[in-house]
Amino acid sequence: MGLFDWLFGKKKDPYGPGFQRDYPSKSKPKGGHVPLPTGWDSHRDSGLRGRYLSFRLRRSKEHIGPVKDLTLSGSRNPMTGEASSVGAIGNIGGSARHPDIGFDSATIRSLGLPEIEHLDQLAQVLQIDRNQLVWLAARPAFSENTDAHYTLKAIPKKAGGRRLLMVPLPLLKRAQQRLLAELVRKLPVHEAAHGFRVQRNTLTGASIHVGKDVVIGLDIADFFPSFTFRRVSGYFRSRGYGRGISVALANLTTNRLLDTITKDGKRWKYPKRNAFPELFEHPPHPILPQGAPTSPGIANAICWRMDKRLAALALKFGGDYTRYADDLTFSGFGDMARGAERLIKLVRKIVETEGLALNEKKTRVMRQGRQQRVTGVVVNDQTNVSRRDFDRLKAILHNCIKHGPHGQNRENVPDFEQHLRGRIAHVSHIGPERGRKLMRMFEQIRW
Repeated sequence: MGLFDWLFGKKKDPYGPGFQRDYPSKSKPKGGHVPLPTGWDSHRDSGLRGRYLSFRLRRSKEHIGPVKDLTLSGSRNPMTGEASSVGAIGNIGGSARHPDIGFDSATIRSLGLPEIEHLDQLAQVLQIDRNQLVWLAARPAFSENTDAHYTLKAIPKKAGGRRLLMVPLPLLKRAQQRLLAELVRKLPVHEAAHGFRVQRNTLTGASIHVGKDVVIGLDIADFFPSFTFRRVSGYFRSRGYGRGISVALANLTTNRLLDTITKDGKRWKYPKRNAFPELFEHPPHPILPQGAPTSPGIANAICWRMDKRLAALALKFGGDYTRYADDLTFSGFGDMARGAERLIKLVRKIVETEGLALNEKKTRVMRQGRQQRVTGVVVNDQTNVSRRDFDRLKAILHNCIKHGPHGQNRENVPDFEQHLRGRIAHVSHIGPERGRKLMRMFEQIRW
């Protein structure tokens, strides 16, 4: 099989609006395919299929049963976390006597992951008891905000608008940090991924693209929201964990935007529609929350196959590929420079078959003769900060020397001295020569 056959397959594109799934021969009529359900609007609904993991069903020869989003029904003891009337989720995951169904120890050992056969073992890994684990892994009822596990934080975007962060409350955050250390960091991640990894950062990812004829930057739209409960639970099942443990892990690491709460004085409550209209524009299913410590690592792990395919595609064009979170970067010389438009079309197809989509507005083709930037780092001849950012910070330092630092803190940063020192350290990390110039100016400021 050739490289492009491996990347895209020999069959026709199964993602068209008229797709019909084969059913077992006993239930299939003589005519061939079973017709789509009544009321199916191909123009309206075909775009949703790739967003809800149905692409995995279409690529598989066997039918895969849906994973239900199980919800805790009942209340809990706020002092002990003990759940009463825990419903289905309290029974999943098995126990020492009855391990979780579907546990594959051989696959887990081959990947070097912790062997978690039942819910009690998962509670030990997270250093909490089983009742607390059941409570954290359960979806709260919308009317009972005391059971919510996330608070909402809105931060402004550079391009305008707000980015909504779902920040886990202390008990869940501690459990997620334990899960990050014991499991998520051990998940296999492709070498092309440079975001949120130990000894990897924006500089290591940008250094690969220095001095190339062309640098192509693409962006994935709605990166974290694209990884839903079903994708996360399905991924953990593919790594060898049982059905119940996979559901518990997915519930611990995903959340619905509508389940977040805000603090009004001393009282927690759900946000109103007019205050946060963005909440009601997002799909209601659970997603990887921006703000949780486990989200970047899980997203990197799920993207392993996509990274492998994109790295192979870049190699076919004689270039390199890196990814930092949702930023995809390709760079190369003659073949890639001449075939940039064709490369972008192939990348779009691979990304879509992985259940994601490109943000077409952020596609950039940067050739020699103009500034080439990768994750904010200039890579034309060497890694450096942009001239604009350097001049802006230099002007602030100059005004601090001439007029004093107190009038220059226009953003009301709590510790302005350490804030400037940190910005200079960032410049020094990317471009040491410019960093030394700024540090000499910083040392002349009278604090």
